[in-house]
Amino acid sequence: PIHQLLPYVQFCASTVIQEALARTLPRADEPYEGYDSYYEYLNSTYRRKRDLLGRALTAAGFAIQDYDATPGGGFFIFARITPELRAAIPAERLEAPFARNPAAPGGVARLDWALCQWMAEEKGVLCIPSSPFFSTERALEGASDEFIRVAFCKEDETIERAATALMGLKGTAAEECHDDEMDAAVVADGEVVLNGSD
Repeated sequence: PIHQLLPYVQFCASTVIQEALARTLPRADEPYEGYDSYYEYLNSTYRRKRDLLGRALTAAGFAIQDYDATPGGGFFIFARITPELRAAIPAERLEAPFARNPAAPGGVARLDWALCQWMAEEKGVLCIPSSPFFSTERALEGASDEFIRVAFCKEDETIERAATALMGLKGTAAEECHDDEMDAAVVADGEVVLNGSD
């Protein structure tokens, strides 16, 4: 019962919260943290987070869209699983018992599910399979197999730990991902969560 209610509650603010937000919105147009407005600050902050995670995903072997040429709304990167990454997934992850998953479309965990489960269990990075964002028919046809969804609405430290963990997905990632922000990243004990709460 709570799971049926949750999607409607978490994205719908109560009347009291709506009123409080309406009263504070004019302040967002004022200068904030060295920016002309809170909106400019927020835009800059999330672009930086997106770009940090995007560089890490690219260095790990994923393909991502060119945000200079395409819209970049939201807090998620839809990353393509390249043949190189597919080859890095242990073959047994695409077979029984791993391939059986009642939550996956048709009860079969295809490539997107296999990669996400492997990364969560073995690398400590939690991503979302793309198939829930496709119709069941299209997912079963394989349209979603090559994609995962990764959130960047996280603390910088979380993204940096994930970037370090992602470097282990392919052998050359460590050499390719050496910008200043990545050099400071250290993998902490425990897991890195990129979707859900920090």
